[in-house]
Amino acid sequence: MEHNFASGASWTFCAVLDEHHALELQQLHYRAPGDTSRQVLTHLHLGQALLHYHNKQSADVLISENKLGGKSLKTLNAQSCDGELHIIGDSGAKLCSFIRNTGLMAKYNLRPGLQGQQYQLFSVSEYQGLTLQIQIGLSEDGRVAPSVTLSGRTTSTTTDTRFGNALLNPLTNESIISTQASVLYTWRMAFAMNNDEKNDTVEEFNFKLEPSLGNRRPMTVTQLSSEALRDTERNQFRGWRVKDINGSGYYLDPQNSGFGYADQNNNWAQFDLALTAFDECERHSRITTLNTDLNNEYECNGSLDNFVNGESLLNRNPVVWYSLSRIFRPKAEDFPVISSLHVEFEIIPFDWTPTSPFEVVQ
Repeated sequence: MEHNFASGASWTFCAVLDEHHALELQQLHYRAPGDTSRQVLTHLHLGQALLHYHNKQSADVLISENKLGGKSLKTLNAQSCDGELHIIGDSGAKLCSFIRNTGLMAKYNLRPGLQGQQYQLFSVSEYQGLTLQIQIGLSEDGRVAPSVTLSGRTTSTTTDTRFGNALLNPLTNESIISTQASVLYTWRMAFAMNNDEKNDTVEEFNFKLEPSLGNRRPMTVTQLSSEALRDTERNQFRGWRVKDINGSGYYLDPQNSGFGYADQNNNWAQFDLALTAFDECERHSRITTLNTDLNNEYECNGSLDNFVNGESLLNRNPVVWYSLSRIFRPKAEDFPVISSLHVEFEIIPFDWTPTSPFEVVQ
């Protein structure tokens, strides 16, 4: 697939509807106005999604066959897709794309500001009455914004107020305790900004408060040279960037990470970010540990607790697994349909060109 913006910027990529994780983009290339096309990512998709109702011991694992992909994918129509429908294979129109205006993108001197756009693609999956819209936005200025929107119908109730919200169901006038739930979305981003040259590096930024320096926050940059599990450390304004050998790349600022998550079966779930060396077999972080990959004829073992084992990132493409969690607290307004719970983040390009490519567009 390809999308060209009026400014001359463009994206090219392959779109996949996977049996396990639904929407995936592969071989993403971005071209700024007047620039050459550059590869950004080889894979971008959900690596795991956990749904934990608070009255249960363990979470439901949504990344599994037919949980989000396959039979769980909804066929879309003109009412659910205010854009262009796409048919992949012979299973009907289950992918939608549309253009969203993003407002002011750039402004130079006293000239009028440039308004930007974002090309968005999404698929919709159903799980036990819930609806998950998995979406990826590709912006005109090179930003990439994955997101998940949870809606649908909640049917889980409990008898214990510790695990739910006591409310009056407006549809039946029945007093119920609707179960609270925590959700965790973990996105897998496989970087390869130098194509076959496996020399991308990952750096961690920290801005620790130093009272002895007049309460300033000097920036420290540390290269991460091996696989690791990392927290955001919000009091240090921590962030990460992936860069190529020329110093250009993408920055991840975890500004939307406002909740923690804990799982007794998965140590990795309490961390905000995992960093691994690329392995075609390490595609999903699962609780169950066995999946046969028929294409490669060997077994793929699953969980970030297994994947993150201290391997060196030297001469290996880095894979960033970024997690965001939210808490669903039911209220009367969530009947019959849940108010949408939207979770989104973005990675931001830097130093792709010496000067802004959009200045010459005006």
